[in-house]
Amino acid sequence: MTLNEYLDRWLETAVKPRVRQKTCQDYDGILRRYIRPGLGERVLVSMRPMDIQTTYQGMIERGLLPRTVRYTHAVLRSALRQALQWRLLLENPVDGVKIPQQLRGEMRALTVEQAQAFLRAALATSHGPVLAVALTTGMRPSEYLALKWQDLDWSRKTVSVVRSVRRLDGRW
Repeated sequence: MTLNEYLDRWLETAVKPRVRQKTCQDYDGILRRYIRPGLGERVLVSMRPMDIQTTYQGMIERGLLPRTVRYTHAVLRSALRQALQWRLLLENPVDGVKIPQQLRGEMRALTVEQAQAFLRAALATSHGPVLAVALTTGMRPSEYLALKWQDLDWSRKTVSVVRSVRRLDGRW
C-alpha cells in the first residue's frame, strides 16, 4: 500500500467521522500540498525518518514558515500513529524527525496615535464601522463579520459574540 492509498483510507475512516468537515478539508489540503507530492507514491512500510526530514527541509527551502512545517508534521504524525494502531507499521517514521522551532515574535499593537489615524481614515469609507469594531474590540474577523444587529446592546454599550463565519467549500 502506498502512502497515498493509506492517507485516503485514513481520512475517510479515521478522520472524517470524528472531526468537522472544515478540519478534514484542512488535513487533506496540507497532505495534498506538502506530503503527497514527494512521499505519496512511497510504499507505506518503506517510509523512513530521513524521507520525511527531506520533505520538511524542502518546505523550509521553499520559504514556508516553521509553523506550516509543524502543522504538516502534526497531521502526518497523527496519520502514521493510526497506521501503528492498525498494525500497518511497526514503528512511526515521524518519531525520528526534527522539526523547526517556531519563532515567536512579540506582538506589536498600534500606538494610540496610529489607531486614531486608522479610525479617521476607515470611518471615511463604507467599511469604516466594521473596521472600528475590529480595532476596538479585538474580535477575530470570523467573529465581527458574523455580527447581527441583535448582538448589539445599545443601552449597556456591549457587543456579544454568539456566532462566527467560516469558509467551507469556497462559500461563507
